[in-house]
Amino acid sequence: INPAKLLHLDHRVGSIKIGKDADLVLWNGHPMSVYSKAEKTIIEGKTYFDLALDQQKRIAIQQERNTLMTMMLNEKENGGKTKPPVKKTNKNFHCDTEF
Repeated sequence: INPAKLLHLDHRVGSIKIGKDADLVLWNGHPMSVYSKAEKTIIEGKTYFDLALDQQKRIAIQQERNTLMTMMLNEKENGGKTKPPVKKTNKNFHCDTEF
């Protein structure tokens, strides 16, 4: 709270109290440790990141990926047309590049 007092903003920020502005990150350990992970991030009252929700979404994405791979393999086994993967080329742009 001392920096907020020096800036004469301690009535708005600097501590966690009702009515004050705050962005909040909840860590599972010391925030300066390389082993700590952010569990939740709240900015202006809106949750931007939630570790538990993120893990659920990762599982759902993995299940969807597996379903799509199974569908593609079944289609290939049943004689469906396939094509080889296309290598994506990196394009280098310069300030003189025209589109």
